[in-house]
Amino acid sequence: MSPTSLFSKSRSIHVYTDFDSTVTLRDTGDMILAHEMGQQELVRIDRLPETDPHNFSLRKAEDLKWDHVRLSIKEAVDILIGPGPHATEEQITAYEQTEKRKPFDSEERSYRVEIDPGFEAFYRFCKVRDIAITIVSINIQPFVEEMLDRFLGVGHGIEVRANGLTFQENGSWKVLWRDSSPFGVEKGRALREARANDLQDPTDCILWCGDGSSDFPAALESDIILARQGTSLEKLCKANQIEHTVFTTFRTVQDTVEEWLATNSTEQ
Repeated sequence: MSPTSLFSKSRSIHVYTDFDSTVTLRDTGDMILAHEMGQQELVRIDRLPETDPHNFSLRKAEDLKWDHVRLSIKEAVDILIGPGPHATEEQITAYEQTEKRKPFDSEERSYRVEIDPGFEAFYRFCKVRDIAITIVSINIQPFVEEMLDRFLGVGHGIEVRANGLTFQENGSWKVLWRDSSPFGVEKGRALREARANDLQDPTDCILWCGDGSSDFPAALESDIILARQGTSLEKLCKANQIEHTVFTTFRTVQDTVEEWLATNSTEQ
C-alpha cells in the first residue's frame, strides 16, 4: 500500500507556514543584512520611516537595506548555514576551501541560523502522508529555497511563496516585490488566494504556523493556528480571543496534524 492511500481523500489538511523565526530559530533576513552592513546601520535604516517619514516609506527603507547585500545566494547561505547537514563530502570540502567573507562589524558574534529541532521530522511525517507544506514569507524566494535545500536536501518538494530577486549591475540585491504591501507579501491575501486555488475540496483544512505580527492576517484566514511561544502572533491571538495553539517546536505542530487526521481521515 502506498503512503498516499492510507488516508481518505474526502478531506485534506494543508500546512502553510512562515519561515523566519518559525521554521528557523532566527530571522535569516536580519542576520544576512547585519552581516553585510552592521547591526547599527541596520537599526538606523529600520527606523527611517519613523525618523524621516517624508523621505522614507517602509518599502523604500527595505530597498535601501537590501542594496547593501553584494553576495550570491550561495555565498549568503554559506554564511548562515554552511554546507548543511545533507551535504556530500565534495560539498563539505568545497565549503572548507572557500575563503570566508568577514562580517561588517569587527566584534565577534554568531550569524549562524538553525532550523527548528522538530521541523525535519514534521516535514518527513507530512511527506509520507502526502500533506502539502507551503512556506509564505516576506523574505526572498531563492534565498529561502537554498536554505531549505541545505536543511532538508535537494528535492524536498516544499513550495515557497515569497519575494523575487534580481541582481543590479554592482552586484547588490534588488527585491522583486510580490505585491504592493510594504514587505511585498500580504499574508492574509496569500492565504485567501491559497484557499481559492489550492484546495480541491472547500471543506479542506488550512493550518497556519507563525510568529510575527505579519502572520496575524494569515492566521485570520486559517482554520487552525499555531503561534510560536512568546511572540507577537501569540499576543495578538490572545488579545483578540482567537483560538490558537502555542508551540515551542514543530513536534507540537505534528501532534496537532496527527489529531486532525485521527478525527477527519479514514483508513482505507
